[in-house]
Order: sequence, then structure tokens, then C-alpha cells
Amino acid sequence: MDLRSGYLILESVATDRCFDTWFTHVEPRLKGLGVHVNHAVTDRAKALIKMAITGFGCESGADIFHAQQADTTESEDSAQAEQNVESIKQSKLQYHENLQGLSEDLHPFSLLNNQPQTEGILLDKLEKRVRCFEEIAKKQTIPDNNKTAKKLRNQIPSLVVNVTAWWLLVNENLQALKVDAILRIWIIDALLPVVYWHQQLHKTQNTLFREKCQQAWESSSEVLRNHPLTYALSDCKLQQWLSWAEWVVQHFHRSSSAVEGRNGFLSKMYHNGRGISESRLKALTVIHNYGLKRQDGTTAAQRFFEQDFPDLFSWILGQMGELPLPRKGRPKVVLDPLKSLGVPA
Repeated sequence: MDLRSGYLILESVATDRCFDTWFTHVEPRLKGLGVHVNHAVTDRAKALIKMAITGFGCESGADIFHAQQADTTESEDSAQAEQNVESIKQSKLQYHENLQGLSEDLHPFSLLNNQPQTEGILLDKLEKRVRCFEEIAKKQTIPDNNKTAKKLRNQIPSLVVNVTAWWLLVNENLQALKVDAILRIWIIDALLPVVYWHQQLHKTQNTLFREKCQQAWESSSEVLRNHPLTYALSDCKLQQWLSWAEWVVQHFHRSSSAVEGRNGFLSKMYHNGRGISESRLKALTVIHNYGLKRQDGTTAAQRFFEQDFPDLFSWILGQMGELPLPRKGRPKVVLDPLKSLGVPA
């Protein structure tokens, strides 16, 4: 799936999900579309990591959703620890704060001051989160038998790659557009934070995080309003850079939850007693790409190809032509119970 647009590039059913299977299916499809992959966000399945690094020749970013889920066992164990109740409550509070903090830290801009976050800053922040988890476990005498902290720590570089890859996209685009130093500073420090937090504000369903996004958006909006270059640009130029900022912000993704949701939807259909045939899966893919619409009225295909497509239902009706008439039924026989009365005995 192209995460920005939600377009399903390929859906297939396979029992063997090794690298060779993935790459054999995906490579010809990408070539047919003329698509080159610059960054892939996946869970930590070895076949998917290899497909990104070896197959696509790009970085493999870790999925933030799976990274958070891998660390949920400590909270359950801490509730069972025979410690002081107040101490346990405090530890659980710290645990949930740091678990949410994993997500809140992993953004191109800081929630606290809207400053761009570099690779070094993010590595340091996430490492501190892992240390907090280890301290909580030590304080509550929770054994880490599954080496959860080590697994999370090993994913930190791959989590940070998601942000690093996005900044690479931003800088390469600005360089290609030959933006001067003054305008570049205005775009990165003033414009992009406003557009980014505005998108996150309307994207998240987490109430607490929405409040933080609201604060970050308001503070970054004030910086944009007070910047002298904001009023020096013409309305046309300002609108052009706003459109560009919205475009580049849409390319930041750190989670493949949309893919997981799609797989969950298909799994329910698969277990309904009939399974999913190859033809049925193709039909579902077409409906997803060309039939389902977001709130703005666009389909995944429109967003992916950046062009309009005819309405799916109308197109199907046009391809069907005139419907055939129903078969002519046999004439209905009306039985006469008195028919035998006219026949001599």
C-alpha cells in the first residue's frame, strides 16, 4: 500500500511469505506502475525488512504501532506485583506516559517548541524512554524474560529512519527548487510546523494528543504570523508554498496501521466459511482503490495517480451494456376441475 494515498498496489493470497514470494509478486507490479520505492514502513518481519533493503534498495522504517505493542506486557505484570499500592499506581502512570511518549517524540518537529528534530535528538529521546521502562521494571521487580527492552532498543534506529527519510525528502525538494537560505529558514521553521500540526490535529483520535497538537499548532501559527517574510510574499507565492507544504507533509508516515486494518477486514471475510477466491480479492481491491472515498471525496486511485477517474458504479454500468431480457416463461396452464363433465362416460 502507498501509505500517503491509501492505494493498494498489490493484494495477493500466499501461504509462503518469505522474501522470494514477496519480491516475485511486488517487483513486476512496481515496474508496471513505474514506481520507485524510497522508504518502506513495516513491522519487523525479516522478509519485509529484506524486501526493503535488498529488494527496493531503501531504508526499512519500523512501525510505531508494533513498537508500542511489544512493550505492553510490563503494565500487566506490574499490576500483579505485591508492592505498595501507591507505588504501583505511580509506576503504571509513568509507564503509560512513556508509552505515549514513544509516539509523541517520533515527529519531525518537537511538540514542545516546534523545532526540527534531528536523528541525534530522536535517538537520545527514545533511549531515555527505554531506560524509564527498565527502571519501572526494576522498581517493581518485573522480570524481562522476553527481553522486551532489548527488542525495543534494537528498533529505535529503524523508528528514527522514518523521520530522517522525510527530512531527506524535504531538503532534496528545496534544493531542486533552488530555494535561497532566507526562504528556506521560513519554510522549515515557520510554515512546515503549522501545516504539519494542523494535519496531525485533524488526523488523531487521541483526545490528549489532540490537545497537544492544538497547542503546537497555535504556537507555530503565531511564529508564522510574526515572521516578516510571511507578509513580504505575494498571495500567489504564499498559496504555492502552502500547497507544497501540504503535499510534503502528506508523505510523512511512521505506521502501517492502514495495512493492518485492511488485513483485519479481509481476515473476517476469509473466515466466513467461503474464504477469499482470487477473483473476489481482485474485486475487493478495485472497490478499495476506485470506489471508497475519504471525507474530501477523493478515492485512493485519484490520490495515487493525481488524476480523476470515472465513478466506479457508472463505469461498470457502461461496460455492461444493455441487460438481457428475462427468458420467456412457459404459458401458464389453468386447470379446470369441471373439464371432465363434458366428456361422455
